[in-house]
Amino acid sequence: MNVVLSIEAIHPPLAGIGRYAWELATRLPLQQEIESVRYLSDGQWRDLPNTNLVEPASPNVELTSDTDKTVLNFKGRMRKRLEQFPHKLRRRIGQVPLFARAYGKIMPLLASNNLDGVKNAVFHGPNYFVPKTHLPSVVTIHDLSIYRYPQWHPKARIERMQMAIPEAIERASLILAISESTRRDIIDQFQIPAERVQVTLLGVDQNYHPRTSIELAPVLSKFGLSMNAYSFFVSTIEPRKNLTNLIAAYRLLPIAMRQRWPLVLVGGGGWQSEDIHADIQRAVGEGWLKYLGFVDQADLPVLYAGARLFTYPSWYEGFGLPIAEAMASGVPVLTSNCSSMPEVAAGAARLVEPGDVDSIREGLAQALDDDAWRELAVQRGLQRATELSWDACVRNTIAAYQRVSNK
Repeated sequence: MNVVLSIEAIHPPLAGIGRYAWELATRLPLQQEIESVRYLSDGQWRDLPNTNLVEPASPNVELTSDTDKTVLNFKGRMRKRLEQFPHKLRRRIGQVPLFARAYGKIMPLLASNNLDGVKNAVFHGPNYFVPKTHLPSVVTIHDLSIYRYPQWHPKARIERMQMAIPEAIERASLILAISESTRRDIIDQFQIPAERVQVTLLGVDQNYHPRTSIELAPVLSKFGLSMNAYSFFVSTIEPRKNLTNLIAAYRLLPIAMRQRWPLVLVGGGGWQSEDIHADIQRAVGEGWLKYLGFVDQADLPVLYAGARLFTYPSWYEGFGLPIAEAMASGVPVLTSNCSSMPEVAAGAARLVEPGDVDSIREGLAQALDDDAWRELAVQRGLQRATELSWDACVRNTIAAYQRVSNK
């Protein structure tokens, strides 16, 4: 079987949809059923980025002088800028409605033109997009937040996605949803037959696993942290992640609890994050919150595994991959009782009402201090994480390709 995979989503830092596309792009060529994989990005044929997207560069050389370090740092900065240029340009274009509409029309035409000469292949758009093509096609829809909660998105993004998603739904031979929750949303929103939508759950990278204090110490010490001595949150800082209510709930915990287990946040600023950053800085000033911003991809699994609790009371998720990563790391999880989050946690997490600050506070208090619950949550979480693998995701994806190829 031959596959054409769209890879616009693959760019550093690698997370979310980019992680999903990367796992497919690197694993599909290794599968016995797959004869070839070609990559398409921004309407053009591309090579898979030959960059270290998962781990930071660690050259096996001894830096003997400040000059060596300066040169290496300069090269690293330039490499990252070059790697991110197409994505940054695309993102800037997407913020201007006129340019977003033009991009949304031109790129599909280029893609369709390049696909015209392709035979005996399946096209897969892992990021909501399917161009006009004679090929059987599969599209992955990650969530429908632009329809359910448009207030969380810039106008240009809403316009772009409200054009792209219905076109993809109409054109695709089969639609992949990353959770049963998202599958139901797609069927309800577009009133399409249920058999057109297949659930293909995401996976957890093997770097996420429990670690010993010796393994944790070098990274945790870099951030001034200790094992089992902080609550952890990781995501883009944006309204959908509900940080405002999380911080408000944490503030209601006894001061001794906050000081013993401070809240540690990781993630860069997203859209409409100014007020959230003000809340963060206030809590930092009160001494019970640490904001680390972006961290190296290689440090994330260690920060997960060192935490006492992972907190993720998001308003809405298509899947909620950080929940699975925390469970695989052997860390108890607190998350919301809505959309896909109960499905992903599968009975292993403390569920809270995201709009109720007191519900979040009660959940935090139990999840931090109830040892019996914590032990059970770790056991259940580790078991659930074994059911969420990228190998299984790829197998299910290939089954989808075979299904549309045989039509």
